[in-house]
Amino acid sequence: MPKWLNWSVFYELTEIYTAPLNVMWFILGAAIAQYHVHTVDWINVGLCLAVVFIFDLAVNVADNYYDYLHAHDREDYAQKTNPIGRLHLPAKGVFWLAWVLYAVAAIPGIVLVMRTGWSVAVFGVVGYLIGIFYTAGPHPINATPVSAAVVALAIAFGIQLTCVYVSIYGQQPLSWSIVGTTCMPLTLIFFTVQLANDTSDRDEDIANHRYTLAVYLGKRRSVRLIQLFLVIGTLWTLVNVGLGLAPLVTALAVILLPVMWRGMRPFFAIQDKRKTFMAMVKSASLFFIAYPVLFALGTWL
Repeated sequence: MPKWLNWSVFYELTEIYTAPLNVMWFILGAAIAQYHVHTVDWINVGLCLAVVFIFDLAVNVADNYYDYLHAHDREDYAQKTNPIGRLHLPAKGVFWLAWVLYAVAAIPGIVLVMRTGWSVAVFGVVGYLIGIFYTAGPHPINATPVSAAVVALAIAFGIQLTCVYVSIYGQQPLSWSIVGTTCMPLTLIFFTVQLANDTSDRDEDIANHRYTLAVYLGKRRSVRLIQLFLVIGTLWTLVNVGLGLAPLVTALAVILLPVMWRGMRPFFAIQDKRKTFMAMVKSASLFFIAYPVLFALGTWL
């Protein structure tokens, strides 16, 4: 291990503190498979979780590297905000750390493809392309108006789609009703968090020539869109219950709407990454935890 790479550096570069949230996507994916098809291949689910867990670390490292590389604001962002400049890390070493993690993530992925089939390989390739080119390349995804939507679809929808697929592989084909509608609440609310992130980074993104949706909408209209999608995403739970696509108990997730709204008020008032953004994340996390847990309880109990 290189001398510069200690636990505190690894912790910050990989943002490993956010990784446990990935478990919730797999709890929901397995519960959806059980609820609709009455089967779960736990070995496949475990392999898929291992891929996503390690891949998430790799993406975060790569994001830090390419954001540092592409930064136009070399004085403030590159040297004071980005961990590579702030911690005086070797950029080349951070680059290779990202690619080592990408390679490690591919190992359980290959085993999973051998157990399932080429379709999972397609899911994996698409995931890798999105993860890599989110910040890499001359026109990275995170510098475009679709960045928040792409991340929300890739994580809150794509991961669960893959999890359900490997859970029911060989038992029943996937359908929109099994995954699409059922995952919509998490997807919509995850979009609000991504848009909130871009809104709080708006000034920084403009300085670094990253033109996200928040740059075009402005902070005020971005907050209004966040509020709209928060309401729609939460109430979509009732649609799923009404259509018989989710257990009745998942309807209880709706009562979190006023709780989340109250917790997000500081962000609605002031969009600041350091002062109010975490209030947004913590409030949304209540739903990210409650919806999968309630779905699982309604399925297995």
